[in-house]
Amino acid sequence: FSHYLPQSEICQLNANAYRQPVSVSPYLFSLLLRLKTLTEQTEGAFDPTAGQLVKAWGLFRQGTLRGEEVSPPSREKVHQIVQEIGWSNVELDTKPQTVTFLTPFVEIHLGAVGKGFIVDEVIGYLRKQGIEQALVNAGGSSIATIGTPPNSDHWHLGIADPCDSANTLGYVLLQADECLSTSGSMESAKTPNGERVCHLFDPRNGNPVAFHGSVSVLSPTALEGDALTTAFFVNGAAWTETYCQHRPDIQALWIEVDEDAIAPCLACFSATQSRFLQ
Repeated sequence: FSHYLPQSEICQLNANAYRQPVSVSPYLFSLLLRLKTLTEQTEGAFDPTAGQLVKAWGLFRQGTLRGEEVSPPSREKVHQIVQEIGWSNVELDTKPQTVTFLTPFVEIHLGAVGKGFIVDEVIGYLRKQGIEQALVNAGGSSIATIGTPPNSDHWHLGIADPCDSANTLGYVLLQADECLSTSGSMESAKTPNGERVCHLFDPRNGNPVAFHGSVSVLSPTALEGDALTTAFFVNGAAWTETYCQHRPDIQALWIEVDEDAIAPCLACFSATQSRFLQ
């Protein structure tokens, strides 16, 4: 599923699916159906068809974006892309398992959920090997568990300050067979005039998110958690709180950074007792 290897299935799909059906593996087709559902559940805040927006903002690259300079696209360019992306411009034909893009601006980009997908796959593999206790950690942003550690009923993990990863702002009690995902705005670029550009943006209008901070999510799968951290980031705290109230299996920790404040502001959203500890 690499975006950088020309022969990968994702690259081949993006290169050939405009106006012609492309056969994909059952593996990828199933994933696309899951991602479409997540887009619908998040009211479009998470949308993996927006790869062209990622490229337009200069965010399609390998490695870190902290402090790097990008040239923002024109408003006309952003508007054009936004009008031409989305799942309404993708045909998923279930029987032959083919994918067709209806506009040349659709491009599948898995950057928001790539780690979560891999973590879920590793967890599945470990289960098949009979592993009963494990914690899989992909760079700290996508974590999943099997069972609990010896002599404990939870995994006790720290939540980093989005401004200083060496500083711990809180903790989370991660239960058996649960996942923790985190997205933050600190991985960002700068425009030539010094304006900060978050690597997360709203695919419905094409603009980078203005919120500064991080969002952590407890969820049943790492892929869903990764998608939800992005969606929560984009949709805001009020939307996140309402979503969590309707999903008892989802909890969120919202950390907002205000340059004028002495310390970040933390808020926990959950329909049950929160397992995020401040």
